[in-house]
Amino acid sequence: MICLSTLFIDGLFIIAGLLGIGLLIAIHEFGHFIFCKLFKISTPSFSIGMGPVIFKKKIGETVFSLSALPIGGYVEIAGNEEVGQGDQSQAKRNDQHSFANKPYYQKLLVMIGGILFNTIFAYFALTLVFMAGMPKTPILFPDETPAIVGLVKSGSAADKAGLKIGDLIYQINETAIKSTTALNKIIQASPAQPTRLHVTRDGQNMELLAIPNTITVENKQIGQLGIGFREPKEFELLPAQSTITSIQSSFKATNELIYKTYLSIKSLFEQKSVDNMGGPISVIFATFQGAKKGLKYFLILLSLISINLAVLNIIPIPIMDGGQILFVTIEAIIRRPIPEKVRLAIHYTCWVLILALIAYLSFGDLKRIFWDKILTLINSK
Repeated sequence: MICLSTLFIDGLFIIAGLLGIGLLIAIHEFGHFIFCKLFKISTPSFSIGMGPVIFKKKIGETVFSLSALPIGGYVEIAGNEEVGQGDQSQAKRNDQHSFANKPYYQKLLVMIGGILFNTIFAYFALTLVFMAGMPKTPILFPDETPAIVGLVKSGSAADKAGLKIGDLIYQINETAIKSTTALNKIIQASPAQPTRLHVTRDGQNMELLAIPNTITVENKQIGQLGIGFREPKEFELLPAQSTITSIQSSFKATNELIYKTYLSIKSLFEQKSVDNMGGPISVIFATFQGAKKGLKYFLILLSLISINLAVLNIIPIPIMDGGQILFVTIEAIIRRPIPEKVRLAIHYTCWVLILALIAYLSFGDLKRIFWDKILTLINSK
């Protein structure tokens, strides 16, 4: 009975996580939709999710639909040919209600709409959390998060040094460590250098010798232990703030998250590796875990994912908003449409590459989530 009730509760949290992701996608697509309506651009369909359609209704000129798995979505825009966005029956329209017949600034705002709304969601959600009392989570307060080992990668410098799940690293060489941020700074500055790690394990202090692996970022060699961190069981709560102060705190926190997300994506491109990148399964799993930790943490996590959606969509890849912005900008400069064959060839090529990347990342997600969980259980015993 206990197992069944646990499975039922976990199932509810999984559903909550999926609905959270669906909400962010709906907010993103609504950003495109509202600007289309503002500029009187026809939108034949508005769809959220994948798989069997569970809801479908035509309101005005737009057919709204919701599918069983709330991942992915689109707004079909008349006069804008885009692979995978509805049946594209009105893609070649060129009348007064067509995207193709609108001035450049309106096209730009339509494409920026999704990015803008995802960012607004983060500002709004974090404002609510600050008003209710912000928990000091690692997402927003990494400088105050103790360095508790939550993952040791097989064959890494940490693995060779003998670090185990649950170890608290409180000192490196002669420097006291009070946070994951402080630890990372010292390790990154110590590639291939023998480093003494002072840890607490099961109430006992011990010293381990590690030689951080060397990786290259921005043409600079930095050290890496190969560990992940475990969050504290309980988060310290900040006092509830006034509305004005909460808005100010939210803007500061959101802007910091935007910058950190940019740096993370920049680092991926510079390393030319996606080994440290999570895929869709990782995102779903994270939202499921976030939902279990309470509404405040869930809103913080959704804000982070929303910011990631916004920043990723700025990348000038054709199937992203950034790619569409690039296309309409080029067309505004050359004053003629990009040839249809060229546009479609670029779209199809990008779709194939992105789907291949999703498959690769999903495999990595499964390995990381389930295999690392098994290692965690083994190491914690």
